[in-house]
Amino acid sequence: MPNLRLLHLTFAGAQRETAQVTFDPRLTVIYGASDTGKSFVSEAIDYMLGARKLGLIPEAEGYSQILLGIEFPDGSVITLMRGPESGRISVFLDDVRDLVYRAADLELAAQHSARSSKNLSRYLLERMGLDGALISTNDTGGTKLLGFRDLLHSCMVSETRMVSKVSPVLRTVGTSGQTAHKSVLKLLLTGEGEPVTDARPNAAQRRVHKGKISLLDELVLNLQRQLNPNSGNEADLAGQLRLILTHQDRAAATLQEVTTRHAEAVARRAGLSVTVSQYDQRLAEVDDLLGRFGLLRSQYESDLARLAMVNEAGSLLGYFRTGACVFCGAEPEHQSADHDAQETTSLHTAVHAESAKTQQLLSDLHLTIDDLQTQREDIAGQRAGSLTQAEEADLKIALIDQEMQPLQNEAAELMSARSIVEQELGLHRRIQELEDVKAGLVADGAQPGGRPAGSIPAGTVAAFDRAIERTLEAWQVRIHDVAYDQYTAELFVGERARAGHGKGMRAVLHAAFATSLADYCLHQETPHPGFVILDSPLVTYRQPGVRHTDDADLPDSVIDYFYRDLYERFTGQAIVVENSDPPTDIVQHAQVYMFSRDPHDHRFGFFPVGSEALPSPSDE
Repeated sequence: MPNLRLLHLTFAGAQRETAQVTFDPRLTVIYGASDTGKSFVSEAIDYMLGARKLGLIPEAEGYSQILLGIEFPDGSVITLMRGPESGRISVFLDDVRDLVYRAADLELAAQHSARSSKNLSRYLLERMGLDGALISTNDTGGTKLLGFRDLLHSCMVSETRMVSKVSPVLRTVGTSGQTAHKSVLKLLLTGEGEPVTDARPNAAQRRVHKGKISLLDELVLNLQRQLNPNSGNEADLAGQLRLILTHQDRAAATLQEVTTRHAEAVARRAGLSVTVSQYDQRLAEVDDLLGRFGLLRSQYESDLARLAMVNEAGSLLGYFRTGACVFCGAEPEHQSADHDAQETTSLHTAVHAESAKTQQLLSDLHLTIDDLQTQREDIAGQRAGSLTQAEEADLKIALIDQEMQPLQNEAAELMSARSIVEQELGLHRRIQELEDVKAGLVADGAQPGGRPAGSIPAGTVAAFDRAIERTLEAWQVRIHDVAYDQYTAELFVGERARAGHGKGMRAVLHAAFATSLADYCLHQETPHPGFVILDSPLVTYRQPGVRHTDDADLPDSVIDYFYRDLYERFTGQAIVVENSDPPTDIVQHAQVYMFSRDPHDHRFGFFPVGSEALPSPSDE
């Protein structure tokens, strides 16, 4: 029976560093800190395999394409591509691991439809040889087409479902859909779907169905009235959306390049403003010094003039006056014959020395003033050059603003057009969903009385029980007598149902159920996707040095044996998402990703650090 193998999960976007994990054919482990995108990986895989929506995290902003690589047993490879909020899936018949612009080889709806084969579910089931397989819908013979997600429920276990008290086979605690869920398990274990019957609804069912169909018709009609008659059909709208997205990516790249140039020009203009301000401050300081030095120069010149006057006046006073000495005050009788000449000479010497000192200071001051004048001229010239550059920067900013305006207008128009097209596509998808529900009611083959839904042969159930026991023994879980009750869809361990255990044991039992089912189907060559994705199967883990759990049936060694069994014995492909560290030997041999939330240690998370836009080629 053909099975699938997952190759990689890739997020790509224009000017975004690609976010990617590749999957080992045997075991891939994603572990590490909380809030790093570990569970987001399994949720994204689920979305790529037909889930209606994906809860995006902030780091995913700017990524426009999600790619999932799948390999079939014959060696052929396909890549599924889906937008983060798209109801369509593009199929490329080769391995694509980066942003893709070329047309897809095949376009499919993401949601399963019994009326059309152009959807992912029918496509994958056809590749697996299961298209057209039927499962029971009730105990009175009603059947419906198998959907791929019916199979996926058995092999993809979220963190919430892992510890839930709901049976691994069922989806809810209510009775709705239980028959279909148990019928899927029967198909997996036996390889046989339900036979085609000629059952028809009874009169009461027909009346109920008629009322439901009338309501659905009215809802469809109301939605059709909201459609723009000029917008074209769904295929035309999908083509329009692809063109808009392509134009958006190119316009965004161009706008990013122009915005970068604008930011650089603004930053340069701001730098020039700071430079001019610094020049103004320096000129003010120089002008202040020149003013102070000008006053000092005037003082020196005034001192020299006074000294010259003193020197000249001293000589005159010494020659033309008699009586007491004008220099020392000595009376005539105490003066020598050349007393006047001596005193005049001493005054002259003192005045000359002071004049020489003052003249030297004045000469030094002139040099300083000349140097300051030269500096002022240089600063004034540099300031004028900066002002010229600032004017050029202002002109460049104005030109970039003119260039940016039409690009911003184009981006707004593209966003508006995209919104309109996506709204129209949303109406088409809603109409299709209602039509699918209506088709299910029309195709329902319920009838009063008749045979109950087929049961799984007792021998097959017993063989499956032994497969689960072997798995738990390999994991060193101390349990006895595992039994699956196909009528209640409950898994029993001894006398206690799985729902009666603590959440640690419930998680381990659910993981064992999923892996044993895959192993059993692969060995028996019955239908199965071929892989299991387990999110937080080892919730019992605490920290080294402390017992992992108070459950005596779950020794600390379970973690090591769990990983080694998946790597060495499990025949399918296993992907495990956990918080705790796997054993060292698993880290060395399996594909292991450690998300650290630390930009300097290991890998930061699923998305690169910060998820910032990459520079456009013109910026490099």
